[in-house]
Amino acid sequence: MLHRGSPFEALSLFQDILSSGMFLRVRVTGRSMSPFLTGGEIIMIKKTPASCLRKGDLVFFKNLDGHPVIHRIVKKQKRGDDITFQTRGDALIGFDGPVREEEILGKVCVVEKGEEHYNLEAPHWRCANYLRAIINLYESRLYSRLSVFKKLLT
Repeated sequence: MLHRGSPFEALSLFQDILSSGMFLRVRVTGRSMSPFLTGGEIIMIKKTPASCLRKGDLVFFKNLDGHPVIHRIVKKQKRGDDITFQTRGDALIGFDGPVREEEILGKVCVVEKGEEHYNLEAPHWRCANYLRAIINLYESRLYSRLSVFKKLLT
């Protein structure tokens, strides 16, 4: 995310904006979501209840170090009243640590790439993002199993 000052100051400001019901509009700076987000895109984020988030959604959350991250939900688990998410950047092999619902700050709903605007809440984008989440899940599992197999051979 593009910000001035420390990431923690920016994160606090982002949380205040989203908690007030407004949309947050920021520029992407990382490449962990490549090829979908390669840096430079403008995204709009809105606060969304954890119960409404689905596999494939791009979520804005704070990681274990307290830094803001945007990654894709690849798995959602509900245990009692608690919801946790497994997330992963499209360009990464491994999963993030489990993300608790209180760590989710919002959901990416619009991506602006130059003159193009993509409404990620449109049915065709929801379907495409869901399929990408399934691919991410199986890519990571396959890589993990291949790593174990490779260790057995050496």
